[in-house]
Amino acid sequence: MKRTTVKCNVSSCHYWGEGEVCEAPAILVANRMQGSPYSDASGALGRHQQAHTSEETVCETFRPRD
Repeated sequence: MKRTTVKCNVSSCHYWGEGEVCEAPAILVANRMQGSPYSDASGALGRHQQAHTSEETVCETFRPRD
């Protein structure tokens, strides 16, 4: 199985690795709706809305470095 390389320039993230490669075991990217990834607190709405630009998405895998 071919692995995909995820490039990232957020050096303050725990998963940021050499060569600006994300080293997280899994990546969660959600739609950004009205400034937040979900349209309500439960997360039930907005998860499957279509994004048209990268600005309409947000990476939820981010974790600050220790």
